[in-house]
Amino acid sequence: MRAFERIARALLALCWVAAPSAALAQGSSGIAGAVRDPSGAVLPGVTVEASSPALIEKVRSAVTDGEGQYRIVGLPPGVYAVTFSLPSFSTFKREGVELAASFTATVNADLRIGALEETVTVSGQSPVVDVQNTTTRKQITREALDTVPTNKTLEAFAALTPGITMGSGNAQDVGGSKGETYVQLQVHGSRVGDAKTLLDGFETNEWSGRVFVPNPAGAQEVSIDLGNGAAEAPANGVYVNFVLRDGGNTAHGTFFGSYTNSQLQSVQRLPDDLRARGLSQSDLGRVLYIWDANGSIGGPVQRDRLWFHHSMRSWGSANAVVGGYYNSIPTSWFYEPDLSRPAHDDFRNWITSERLTLQASPRNKFNINYDQEYRCDCHRTVSSTLAPEAAAVRTYHPKVLGITWDFPATSRLLFSAGTTVNSMNYRPDSQPETPLDTIGVVEASTGVRYRAVGPDTTGSGGYGDKNNFIQNSRFSMSYVTGTHNIKVGLQMRNGVKKFGEEGAAIDYQFRNQRPTQVTIYAYPLLFHESMRALMGLYAQDQWTMKRLTLNGGVRFDYENAYLPAQHLDAGPYIGVRDFADVTCVPCWKDFSPRISAAYDLFGTGKTAVKVSVGRYTTEERLDTAHANNPLLLSNSSSTRAWSDTNGDFIPQESELGPLGNANFGKTVINTRYSDDVLLRNRPANWSSSVSFQHELRPGTAAGIAYFRTAWQKFTVTDSLSVTPADYTPYCVTLPADPRLPGGGGNQVCGFYDINLDKFGQDTVNQAVVPDSSFGRQTDIYEGIDLTVNSRLPHGAFVQGGMNTGRQSTDSCYVNGRPDLTPSGAATTSQRSDAFCAVTPPFFRPQLKVSGSYHLPWDLQVSGVVQSLPGIPITASYVATNADVRPTLGRALSGNRTTVTLTNVIPPQTLFEERLLQVDLRFIRNFKVSRARLQVMFDAYNVFNNAAVLSSNTRYGTSWLRPTSILDARLIKFGVQTSF
Repeated sequence: MRAFERIARALLALCWVAAPSAALAQGSSGIAGAVRDPSGAVLPGVTVEASSPALIEKVRSAVTDGEGQYRIVGLPPGVYAVTFSLPSFSTFKREGVELAASFTATVNADLRIGALEETVTVSGQSPVVDVQNTTTRKQITREALDTVPTNKTLEAFAALTPGITMGSGNAQDVGGSKGETYVQLQVHGSRVGDAKTLLDGFETNEWSGRVFVPNPAGAQEVSIDLGNGAAEAPANGVYVNFVLRDGGNTAHGTFFGSYTNSQLQSVQRLPDDLRARGLSQSDLGRVLYIWDANGSIGGPVQRDRLWFHHSMRSWGSANAVVGGYYNSIPTSWFYEPDLSRPAHDDFRNWITSERLTLQASPRNKFNINYDQEYRCDCHRTVSSTLAPEAAAVRTYHPKVLGITWDFPATSRLLFSAGTTVNSMNYRPDSQPETPLDTIGVVEASTGVRYRAVGPDTTGSGGYGDKNNFIQNSRFSMSYVTGTHNIKVGLQMRNGVKKFGEEGAAIDYQFRNQRPTQVTIYAYPLLFHESMRALMGLYAQDQWTMKRLTLNGGVRFDYENAYLPAQHLDAGPYIGVRDFADVTCVPCWKDFSPRISAAYDLFGTGKTAVKVSVGRYTTEERLDTAHANNPLLLSNSSSTRAWSDTNGDFIPQESELGPLGNANFGKTVINTRYSDDVLLRNRPANWSSSVSFQHELRPGTAAGIAYFRTAWQKFTVTDSLSVTPADYTPYCVTLPADPRLPGGGGNQVCGFYDINLDKFGQDTVNQAVVPDSSFGRQTDIYEGIDLTVNSRLPHGAFVQGGMNTGRQSTDSCYVNGRPDLTPSGAATTSQRSDAFCAVTPPFFRPQLKVSGSYHLPWDLQVSGVVQSLPGIPITASYVATNADVRPTLGRALSGNRTTVTLTNVIPPQTLFEERLLQVDLRFIRNFKVSRARLQVMFDAYNVFNNAAVLSSNTRYGTSWLRPTSILDARLIKFGVQTSF
């Protein structure tokens, strides 16, 4: 496959010669349509010009083809005037065509016979239905960013977009109370890892997810792609693209500031049912403060040649945590909550962004942007089950440098190229009151972790430096006529990741303040992984035939990741280790066809029927390379039962049971991936949709859409040293408890314990193979979206809609096979029906509506309404030997005294109450010379809803006790000015 690499690098080198970089498409917009004479006949040869202040070159042009059709692509968002001219016909001019990002506006013209100097000028509402593109997309305009009450994070954009869900329910924000939570977004069955954050089309995700947070003050608007993308899109996830502002020929600037604190937050009304679940008024979190200050300035350095735009933002928050408290003595072996010191999470963020736009020649345009950020999550993931002294101080220092080149060689042939260099480095560290080598403790009866963060063997969760370097490059060529829009392109991503783990190499577990288990770790760890080539080649065409537009394309994806040779020094429980390099982890080659069609139902550009079907690979960020890293596969930890008979809290060999991992301390690869997985089994999905959109009135469109996503190519882990006969099944009788389904007292079966003579052997010789080796796993999403988007007079708007659907999974083939682990979910500790036909209810709708309306006396009101389904209720159960002995016939193997069983109630059967959140903003507008001043009064969670966002899932007295609820009603004051 090195031939493909050589071809890719040659093409990129050619791009580098042609411009300072290889390029990246920006998902730009277009104008298209048809021109006719008074008799209705098509007019070829008509010159069509699109002009706008958004264009540094002022005008872009095209000529109608033999079918009388034209198309102008690669336009930045803005307001355009479109002029049609042909000798012997009057000139026709359409003004006020407003283009959003990645939107093709249909602008038709009827030319009447007359002098060329005679101009007919018309204006009207801009098109709101795209009758050519089939990608599902949501636009958040600059006006919406400035007007709607949000905290301008990705989580806030999710609140404005029907269908999007967040990877974590407790990220639900109230006026900025959650800060930056790094939660990835999902839609229509997509994977969390398929979500991307982009700057003008450049991906900013690092190898482990999202670190960089774009500055909304530097964005013209935000375009959110929700799937069904053309061949240039590798995956089918949520793509949030920040379309950056250009400076322009006129100086302009903005400033926004807002602030609130605990004095401006209401007292949460605690419902009786939450009181009955153990939550008291003193446990409720409180916002301590939230601030946000951002501004921008832009304009010309030299008119029509060089523009600049600069923006900065400083923002942060702190709020108390529900049910969480500092330990009375941070390094005590026991957790005694200090009720006078409630836990709080706090965030501090700062970012600056620079952008230059250069029209180097009439046909050569360059954009250069540089962003640098500092961020501190000063008590990372603190909660009622994670004491503040055990929460990491995580600091981030991401930097992004990007350059693009656009070259319209002719009115039909366009080239685009660009590259970014991303440095995404961060470090989790210990709190000032706890030294780096402090040993952490988990109290099993409550699930509370205290003293220190637990050691981590994955390279992401523990203390230590986490460094990423990434280069993204892209080149594309488009050939555009009125009938066809042909585009071919190359995308390339490469870089390295080095994640270290530091701190104590041991972790304790207590039960009722008595030691029961110790886990030792093979520290130090340093994971080194590299992406040699993550390449995509694509070709696509948009073919318009009267009312029908066909979109077809094919994409070839190639991934080649490897692991350099790794050396690790000796640690407290392990000697020196050396690992040879590993290649082709993976080497994947995939062809993905995409086809879609859009039909202008009545030929008016106001009603469209769209269908699409395509194959999409999952987004890969060194995930497979990391999964094959010998450090990860060597099982760098082992648990041992611990009695601590002398009470000194220091494990002695006489107090310890046998190693849970027989190969701990040896350089032995315990898990190997088959060639079928590494060469031919890239996870992918087939996604299809059918939609209908109609313009109800000028500026108002509504739509309905059906989506289906079916995933394929799963894996299963096979424990080769054991068979099903090496396990003994057992049941557990749950306690009688009205909180459990049916009042509890029922027997739950399908659990397995490894036999005594095989203890520790089930994890020392494993193979990851395709699921087809044993059966078939399914994962299918089906859902329906109803949407509306209305632009009303005087700048008012309403947008939103409803989504309902479900994701059904089935891996029933593993029942009775405790030696198999599908998709990383242990079968020995889950009930037997946890894998079979897990089908949630279809109708659990989410409703999201936002809008703004102008009132008399320069007043304005805007708001956001969200009605969301409640989170699923789950339960794990810590079973003792007394619980398992009646059906197991013996004690647990390995001298263990307890085992944690998950999903003791059927999954996706119980849910919390729905969440209703209403946010309002009241604005008073003032005009001061050229400037506009706005004074803002915000009210978030107006009805003071106390919906549960997360709860304790460990069955016991604290089961279902909320660990996070929606923050109480919050008042915030702000001011914004622009000129």
